Amino acid sequence: MTLGNMRQNGVRKLFGTCRACGHHTEVNVDAWADDAPVLSFGPRMRCRKCGQLGADARPNWSERHDLPFGERFRAK
Repeated sequence: MTLGNMRQNGVRKLFGTCRACGHHTEVNVDAWADDAPVLSFGPRMRCRKCGQLGADARPNWSERHDLPFGERFRAK
């Protein structure tokens, strides 16, 4: 999935989870080009809590209030 495809589906942020400590955050990716692959962000993300490089990066589907699981998985 590219950022452009993600945006077409109503999502503008990535949800990143540190592979080392589980810390998570939302990242606004409006500044990046539409052709950038979502999966290319994870290896470059550095955790603000433990400093480890590498995260699991996925579209933040909780932005889509019309999806049935949106409320349950909303990032805090």
